[in-house]
Amino acid sequence: MKFTSLLAFALLSSANAFAPKGPRGVSNVVVKSTYDNLDTRLAEELSGITGGLATRDSQIAAMQFARNIEELEITRVQGGGALRTWSFQSPEVERLMVAMTGEDRTLDTMTHEGRLMHARVYLCQGPDNTPVRMEIKSGKGKYRPFKCVIETPGGHSSLFIRNIGNIEFPITASVGAATEDPQVAAALGFMELSRGLYDMSTPRTLQGGAVVTYPLEPAVTGAKVVLKTDGRPLNASIELVQGPNSIKMTVDLYTEDGIERPAFLIIPTPGAGNVIRIVNTAPVEFPLIVCVDPYMIETD
Repeated sequence: MKFTSLLAFALLSSANAFAPKGPRGVSNVVVKSTYDNLDTRLAEELSGITGGLATRDSQIAAMQFARNIEELEITRVQGGGALRTWSFQSPEVERLMVAMTGEDRTLDTMTHEGRLMHARVYLCQGPDNTPVRMEIKSGKGKYRPFKCVIETPGGHSSLFIRNIGNIEFPITASVGAATEDPQVAAALGFMELSRGLYDMSTPRTLQGGAVVTYPLEPAVTGAKVVLKTDGRPLNASIELVQGPNSIKMTVDLYTEDGIERPAFLIIPTPGAGNVIRIVNTAPVEFPLIVCVDPYMIETD
C-alpha cells in the first residue's frame, strides 16, 4: 500500500469531512511523500495542521502506524481452520499491530481484489483469559484488508489468528510488537507506536443497542475507527456498507476493558458511497465512545 504523507490530515481539518462533496480534486490537496523522507518532514507536515485529529500525538501515531505496518513479516494462514500463533513474553510489549489480507498470489485472476477473508483473532494472557476477541469478514480481502492495534497491558501475551474460511481462501497475516518508549523499541527491536493513536477528534457516546453511521466522501480511501468505554466491557460491530444494505466488511469486536484495551481499526473505503455503521451490541447499561475520522484520501 502506498503511503500518503498527510494521510487524511488535510481533509480532517475541514468540518465537512463526512458531508457530501462537489467535484473531486477541487479543494482537497494531499502532499505525497515516501517512507525515506517521512521522519525528516514530520515536523514540517504537522506544523500547519490545526484541526482534525485531537492532538499532535495522535497525528504522529497515525503516521507511525502507517509506516510500521508495512514493515511486518508476512505469514500465510491456510483456510479450513488453520491457526497461527504469535507469542510475546517481554513485559515491555505495550501493544500489537495486526494486518490481514485475503490475497492469493498464485492466482492471477485474484491479484487485484483478493479472495474472501474470514478470520478470528484472539488475544490470550494467562490460562483461560481471552481479553480481546474479533471476527473479521471481508468479501475482497486484498481490496479491503484489515488492520488494527491491540493493547497488551501487563505483557506476556499470545495472539491467535484462525482462518475460518474455506480451504480455497488462504490469508496472509502480519503481527508486530510495539512500545511507546523509543529507547526500549530500539534496544529490543520493537516498533515505536504512541498511545496517542486513540485520541479522538469528535467523540460520540453510543448507548447499548444503538447504531451510528458515518457517510464518507468518495475521496476518502481509508477511515480510522476508535472505540472506548469508561472501563466496562466493549462489545461492538463495525460494518462497511456501500450501497443499499450491501455490507462489504464486518468486524465483531469484544474487549474486557474499554479503557485499558480501546479499539483502533483502519477500515479501507475504496470507491464511492461508503458508510461506516457502528452498532453497540452490548446492553443499554454498557455505552461506548465512538470516533470515526478519514485516515487516507486520494485526489485526481
